[in-house]
Amino acid sequence: MKKLRLTKKEVCHILSIKSDKLDKLIKTDILFPKPYKEGNQRQSPVYFDAVAIETWWNQKINFN
Repeated sequence: MKKLRLTKKEVCHILSIKSDKLDKLIKTDILFPKPYKEGNQRQSPVYFDAVAIETWWNQKINFN
């Protein structure tokens, strides 16, 4: 079964980018899937929707 949510580290690994590049993508690319927090605390983990990341990547490839 595929994972439904990905950590920031996993997204960086999948996209072969560093954490600072991912932060830049989140801020500058309006189509990039936004992360969501699990909980209300400052230190709550941040996750990304795996399907949304895959869809974004496929659209990016097909657009270029």
